[in-house]
Amino acid sequence: MQLLNMGRNILIVMVAMTVAEGALQAAESSMGTEKPFVDVLEKAYQASCDDVDRLHDFYRSDAQIIHDGRQTTLDETIKEIKESIRPLQNLRCTYHPRVRTTRVGGEMAYVVVRETLRLTAKTMEPQEIEQICSYIFIKDGSTWKIILDHCSTVPGETV
Repeated sequence: MQLLNMGRNILIVMVAMTVAEGALQAAESSMGTEKPFVDVLEKAYQASCDDVDRLHDFYRSDAQIIHDGRQTTLDETIKEIKESIRPLQNLRCTYHPRVRTTRVGGEMAYVVVRETLRLTAKTMEPQEIEQICSYIFIKDGSTWKIILDHCSTVPGETV
């Protein structure tokens, strides 16, 4: 009987070690899966500050952009950004993403990000915006492009 209990305990320990190892491997591999998407987001955000037309490099032309419940197309968004940054001098932008989850399936990916955006310019007070965003990426040839950009400003933060 004691031998049977010892065998059961060894089996439980082996199962626990296998589960723990699998969880560690999953965590390590998920950290690598978010990198290509964070790279696209960082480049897109920088483009929105210094060369807005380059957003076409990171978004599909039929992308839907929804910010705080307002839906626009990529071309409408580019036009609005150009108009809003035109009077700003020495605009500097900082983007700090914190990925909450990433799911990749074949040629499509879903990424949820908590973002901090910092804007400074000679002609305005510095602004910091906190938002939660969901992005859907589609593989376009060898690159990932954003097809859906859906962000909500965290309550109490600047829009």
